[in-house]
Amino acid sequence: MTPQRGALLSIDLGSTAVKVLIVDVESGRPLALTRRASGAALSSASGAVEQDPNIWWEAIRSAVGEALKAAGPAIEILGIAADGHGPTLVPVREDGSAASAALLWRDRRAAEDDAQLATLLGRSGWLLAELPKARWFLRERAAAAKETAWLLSTWDALAFRLSGEAVASFWDPARSLSPSQRALLLSEAGGLDERALPPEVFPGTRIGALRPLAASDLGLPIGIPIVSGTNDGMAAVIGAGLMHLARGVDVGGAAGGVGISVERVTAERITTEVGGALWSGPAPASFGEARIMGGALGGTGLLLDATITEAIERGSDPGALIDAVAALPLGADGVRVERHGEEVRFIGASDSRGDAYRVRAVMEYGALAVAALLAPARDAGLPLSEMWLSGPATGATSGLYAAQLSVPRGIPQMRADLLGVPVVLPRIPEAAAAGSAALAGLGAGLYASLSEAAELIAVAEERIEPNSGSAAMAASLLEQFRRA
Repeated sequence: MTPQRGALLSIDLGSTAVKVLIVDVESGRPLALTRRASGAALSSASGAVEQDPNIWWEAIRSAVGEALKAAGPAIEILGIAADGHGPTLVPVREDGSAASAALLWRDRRAAEDDAQLATLLGRSGWLLAELPKARWFLRERAAAAKETAWLLSTWDALAFRLSGEAVASFWDPARSLSPSQRALLLSEAGGLDERALPPEVFPGTRIGALRPLAASDLGLPIGIPIVSGTNDGMAAVIGAGLMHLARGVDVGGAAGGVGISVERVTAERITTEVGGALWSGPAPASFGEARIMGGALGGTGLLLDATITEAIERGSDPGALIDAVAALPLGADGVRVERHGEEVRFIGASDSRGDAYRVRAVMEYGALAVAALLAPARDAGLPLSEMWLSGPATGATSGLYAAQLSVPRGIPQMRADLLGVPVVLPRIPEAAAAGSAALAGLGAGLYASLSEAAELIAVAEERIEPNSGSAAMAASLLEQFRRA
């Protein structure tokens, strides 16, 4: 009989795609990484943005099946964890299936509930998480609410479907609810019930074991440890090894974002100087006193994915297209992108210039959005020694994944030039999935600490230095972008 080696399985639920990763426990080396579309988001003029979580599960089933086949039979899955986007509300039945559509993070119908709960609890934004959407759901979707066992985040909903255990998993102590706050939320003024308030746990906690129905769906043995997860941004912080101060991660996803690890005193000083330009929150608890400074970017990765997909649908060969994009000079001969409200305009890009110019413009737009977001804080002394790239930030999108293409060096080089710091291409190109694998190993008792797990899994494959000859052009483009 062939001896089996231990492996970890992670699920990264993005707004447009599900990624499933299998890594070797001892080496942290990726054994399989598969992707599936997570379904279209349905939106309306009322501010609704919804998605069907049952489609997520079908995508996960398919991606897990492919990953297990790619990893081969000589592995034993020793732990599973998931991350996901948020604050997204997922109403689930007792079997873990969706009782109703998920209210995505972009859904705006609970704005009044958000304001009322902010007044009630004295907190706002991410510190309220899914609670405003849960309040809206219980009031406005009474029929669906009768079928709902729990109202959960994306990552907690996946953990529940896998294990049958409902939890609220997060690190930030400012999100924790005191008994008096729970009582307020359960009052008439709060408008919630216990289904929106499961027990709180830290990410990386073993909460149960893979239950029979989920095991059958995924083709896995019953009883595998299920570990509590976290939001995709914090998972990327782990997967890029941000226990190292002054290291950043650029995820470039559908709801793009960036985070940098800094000392607490530095974060406090910069926050005082630049105000709300960047958010600042605690790093994972076991990373010590570090703070993560960063911010979200609206749809930069989604825009890139759509532009490449449209080009391929028009007949562009994916390999030739990306090679042409990588060969264009910084600034793309004056082609750039400007955002006007929700509309994106390509400035100076005529049809005759071709798809390569348009794709290059969108890539530079995404990189400039990150550089512009960080610029005030960097001017105030924010330390940034290197930026790890993940997913679409590397230039890879679903259109390229489908064609199984590697990304030419010229594309991450462009990002290094525009940021003015080295960029790192990691061994596992999806940082959030890598972070969830680290959590799975921690919760399964295979690693002594989260830092140990992250050090094993966050491995640099290539480091690209900025080109000093491009510094003047990069500065000019950033100034143009900031003015626009």
